[in-house]
Amino acid sequence: MRPWVLLFLLPALAQAPKPLKVGALAGEALYPGGRGVAYGEVRLVAQGLGLSLWQGEGRVALGLGSRQKAFAVVGGEGEAARSGQAWRRGGEILIPLRPLAEALGLTYRAQEGVLLSLPWARLLSFDRGPDRWLLRFSREVNAVVQENGVLFLLAQGEGAGLRQEALGLFLPLERPPDRLYYPGGNGVALEWGPLPRPRPLVLLDPGHGGKDPGISLGGVLEKDLTLDLARRVAARLPGSRLTRQGDETLPLEARLRQAQGASVLVSFHLTQGSAVNLYLPKKRSLPLAQNAEALLATLPPEQGTLLKAYAGDPRRLAALLEQAFSALGIVVAKAEGPYALTDIAGAAVVLEVGLDRLKTLEARNQVAGAVAQAIRAYLE
Repeated sequence: MRPWVLLFLLPALAQAPKPLKVGALAGEALYPGGRGVAYGEVRLVAQGLGLSLWQGEGRVALGLGSRQKAFAVVGGEGEAARSGQAWRRGGEILIPLRPLAEALGLTYRAQEGVLLSLPWARLLSFDRGPDRWLLRFSREVNAVVQENGVLFLLAQGEGAGLRQEALGLFLPLERPPDRLYYPGGNGVALEWGPLPRPRPLVLLDPGHGGKDPGISLGGVLEKDLTLDLARRVAARLPGSRLTRQGDETLPLEARLRQAQGASVLVSFHLTQGSAVNLYLPKKRSLPLAQNAEALLATLPPEQGTLLKAYAGDPRRLAALLEQAFSALGIVVAKAEGPYALTDIAGAAVVLEVGLDRLKTLEARNQVAGAVAQAIRAYLE
């Protein structure tokens, strides 16, 4: 064969289907779009390496312990190759093998064919508590709950009660765990008993700070008074947190990052005179937030308390704040709008207090007490 003919054929040969070995299983690696990226059938990959597999509408994901890799599923061969997403080919779904290997820590080799493998994991430690057992391995592993125990796939080790089997390390149990999850760090946790109830996070946000002093009156700066007020509220609500602890510059983006996990957020600001204003979200963009208000009105108390750990009703919180201030003879004005800090899943409001209402320590304590009372009432 002439050299120039061989050079012409080499790219074509590189894109031809090649043998694919996934663990102990064999298949075929394809190269959609001629881009040199090997694809394999997703079920073959999952079965060959003991990976968890989830398929939904237009999406597929594989997992190994706490690691996961998700792909959008597209129908066009060229589109899949260009985007690096999964490829629907007839009744099969094929995924790019190298990105999967990099995400999950698999071994990937490509020579005459493609090899995708997973070395056996070694058991490093086994901590047994009264209601929680934690096993740590040399890499992430998947575990399967069976009728009489738990099988740790492609794992080996020794220890009291453990038994080595062909597919991995087996832990016999008299009753299966109520929960099995992957806490990270190559660990597998088994738990028995009721699920601990999450504790709602109350986040108090002193407005301004650092290079942003806010308004000033008679030498008193807004950033100092908001911090003082937030600290007084926090002292009445054990377990609550502040977005800033001192006189530091805290951009809106940093406040928003902290706010995402809050069950309740009150952001403190000041205004001239004696007005007290509440600002609420006009629209809520998160699906959980959009549904929370209706759900909290219909759920039984126990389930409602659980939901409040993750989402909430800012209008209910505002009503309770209004009620608490009313008991002090203070009328509260409310407004709705696109306020960034209130667009979270939890119940969030911006509270603006007139400087005239914070001139004395007694007055500050009254305002702080009203805010804390309203938050307690909302959570309870």
